[in-house]
Amino acid sequence: PGSSYELNARSFDPDTSTATFFGTFRGTHMGHLEGFPAPTHKSMETQYVYNMHVNAQGKVDRITKVWHSAWAAAQVGWTLPTSIPADAEHLFHACESGEGWQEVMKYCTHDAVFSAQAEPLEDITTVHGYAEWMK
Repeated sequence: PGSSYELNARSFDPDTSTATFFGTFRGTHMGHLEGFPAPTHKSMETQYVYNMHVNAQGKVDRITKVWHSAWAAAQVGWTLPTSIPADAEHLFHACESGEGWQEVMKYCTHDAVFSAQAEPLEDITTVHGYAEWMK
């Protein structure tokens, strides 16, 4: 009760037949759920992404949800967020700040694979290529 979601963005890639939805869920832990801690009456706001493959008949035949559930649980007082390996965090910041491969290569293997469901990035298949594209 009292929960809601907001659709922040949506897209469809006809080449891969993939629909993507980016949303924000908001709610307060008020009800009793078997197997979960007692209600904390704390609120949470968490973002997530659905990638859905649509088959030739127009029906969804695969869904991948990307969501940091431990972060959401921590907001309502259930657990602490999981720790993240330092190299993964450094790689994220190096890519997003456009530092290029010379910095990014410190945090991944030389042949690390990259993939994206986004037309401008569809031909980039390595983290090396992505780091240079972000520069």
